[in-house]
Amino acid sequence: MNRRKFLAVSGAGVLTAGGVAHVASPSSVRTTAARLSYEQLNDYVPQSLAVCTPSEAGYIGVLDMPPADAITEFKRRGFSEYYLSYLHAYERDDEVVYERGNLVRLSDDGDWQLHARLFPRDGRTEVRGHWEPSVRNQPRAHVAGDDVDHEKGEAMIRAEFDVIDEPFSGDLSMVDRCG
Repeated sequence: MNRRKFLAVSGAGVLTAGGVAHVASPSSVRTTAARLSYEQLNDYVPQSLAVCTPSEAGYIGVLDMPPADAITEFKRRGFSEYYLSYLHAYERDDEVVYERGNLVRLSDDGDWQLHARLFPRDGRTEVRGHWEPSVRNQPRAHVAGDDVDHEKGEAMIRAEFDVIDEPFSGDLSMVDRCG
């Protein structure tokens, strides 16, 4: 491909991606890509792009707001959306429910992070979360997962949000490639 054609194709790709990002939030783009990955290409995509079932630990409760509003509220409290971790999903009523928000807030020294995952539930939001080593400053400890603290993460999120105590609504037996 000659240089002029390459630049034209590259420019069109950048404009298209920018348009998509402007119209759709990065979270919805990530969820759509994950849905395609899991439902159509799961056996062929790299492990790092696989859709994973969350662990049994980490379920906190429900927020009385839709996921988009919950994402906004988490951001208002210093969280940032995080797109590089596995996307989680589980089954509910024979349908796959994909996470809609994946947010982190770093500790003051950046060594730890409060990680929250948000899932839709009848116009409200199920919250899962934990406290863990920061992927930025402690990548090996983060990947090892030995220091994940679900109880501390739950306590921190409950201290800031009005979490409703309701049982988990999903089924974590979905087949994935992450276990």
